[in-house]
Amino acid sequence: MKHMKHSASRPIRFDPQRRARSRELGAAIKSLADFLEERERELGVRQRARKAEDQQRFRLAAEAIACNLGVLRLLAKFRPLAVPRRAKVMWRDWRYENPVYGQHFLDALDLMALPEVGLITVVTHGYRFPNGDKQQTAIAPTGAFFDRVPPTLCNWDAVDRETDAEVLILKASKDRSADDKTIIDYDDTRQTRVLRREVERINGFLKLAPFRMIADSEPPADDDDGQPIDPSRRTVRRIFNNGSWREGGRLSDGFWEQMRREDLFRLLRICSATRPEGEEIANVDFSQLFPRLTYLRAAARPSEEDLYDLIDAAQSRDGYKKLVNALLFVRGRLVRWPEGTLRLFPEGTKLRDAVSLIRKTHAPIAHLFGAGIGYSLMFQESCILIEALLTLYKQGITALPLHDSVLVARSEAGLAKRAMEDAFTLATGEACGRLKIDINEEIQAT
Repeated sequence: MKHMKHSASRPIRFDPQRRARSRELGAAIKSLADFLEERERELGVRQRARKAEDQQRFRLAAEAIACNLGVLRLLAKFRPLAVPRRAKVMWRDWRYENPVYGQHFLDALDLMALPEVGLITVVTHGYRFPNGDKQQTAIAPTGAFFDRVPPTLCNWDAVDRETDAEVLILKASKDRSADDKTIIDYDDTRQTRVLRREVERINGFLKLAPFRMIADSEPPADDDDGQPIDPSRRTVRRIFNNGSWREGGRLSDGFWEQMRREDLFRLLRICSATRPEGEEIANVDFSQLFPRLTYLRAAARPSEEDLYDLIDAAQSRDGYKKLVNALLFVRGRLVRWPEGTLRLFPEGTKLRDAVSLIRKTHAPIAHLFGAGIGYSLMFQESCILIEALLTLYKQGITALPLHDSVLVARSEAGLAKRAMEDAFTLATGEACGRLKIDINEEIQAT
C-alpha cells in the first residue's frame, strides 16, 4: 500500500482529548484496535496479555491517535502529526497527567509504524538541538490507515473533543526558565474547587452553545504558533500566573480565541433568539480597563477622557497604550521599549520622555507604575468577565470569552454591554467607565 503524500511543513500538534463521537467512526476505531492487538500477538511483539485496565488504556490511546490522524485532512491537508514521546509527558505523576499517555501510547505508536502493520509512517524523529530547542516526532497516516478508518467517517460531526481533565492551570513566574517548570503542580483547596466549578459551568454551556464557523472558500489563517484553527476546541481553561490564584486568571484555549480579528467577523456565527440560524458577531469590550482599575485601586477618579490619548495625537495612542500597560506589569524601572512599541511613536522619541509624560498625566496613579500590579489587575478583569458570562448564560444568551471581552450575536450586544456594566459595578462598587461594541468595520464607543 502506497503512503499518503505529506509536506514538510510544520506538524499539527497531537490533541490527547480527541475521541470518536459517531457510531460509525467508533466502530471503525474499535475494529482498528482489534487489528492492532491481533497483529501484536501474531508478530510476537508482546509476550503477555495486558491486564484489563492496561488494555482499556491501550485502546484509549489507539482511539486518540486514530482520531488525530483522521482529522488531519480537515485541519490542513498533508501536514504531519507531531506526537510526544518524552518520558516526562508519558509518566509524570502530577495533577495534569493525561490517561492517554504512558507505555500503552508508545506501544500503539510503535505497533502502527511497524512495516508489517503499516498504518503510519514516521516523517521525522524527535530530538533536541544543542541550543536547547527540541523537535517532536512527526507521523503521517498511510493508505492502509484510511482503508480501516475511511476519510468519509472523519468529519467534525463524527469527532468529539473531551474537556481537559484539569481546567485550572497555575503557571510559575517568568523568571523560572526551564519549560518543565512553567506549570506548577498544586493541592486542591476550597478556593481551587470554587474556581474550577466556575470554569466547568462555563464549559458545560460552551459545549452545547449554538455557535459555529461557516464554510468558506478561504479558511481562517493559522494561529500565532502556526497551528490551524480547530473548531472542535469549544471549551476553555483558566490560566493563573506567578504561582498565585489572584494573578492572571484569563480564560484561554477556545478556538475563537486563536482566530484573527478579520476571520472572526467573517466566519464566526452565533445563534440568537431573533436569528436561530446564526448571525454575525459583535465584540463587547471594556475600554481602557487596566488604567481605570488602577485609578480605583488608588482611590482616585479617572478622567472621562481617553486615558491612552496623552498628547491628542492619534498616531501615538497605540504606543502610549502599550507603554501604560507595560508600566503596570513591570517591577521597577522600565529600561527598554516593549517589543513593537517604538515604531508607534514619532521618530526620535525617547523612552524616558514618553514615560515622564505618562507619569505626569496620570499623577494620581504614578506610584503604582513599576509596582508589578498588572497580573492582579488581570485577575480582577477576569473575575468581572466571568461574572458577566454567567449572567448572560442565565439569560440564555450565547457569549464567548475573548481575552478581556465577550463575543455575542450582534442583536444581543446591548444585553452583553449591560451584563458587563453590572459585573464591573458589582466588583468595584463604581459605575462602569467605558465599553465599546466592535461590529467589524464599526466601533461604537459608549
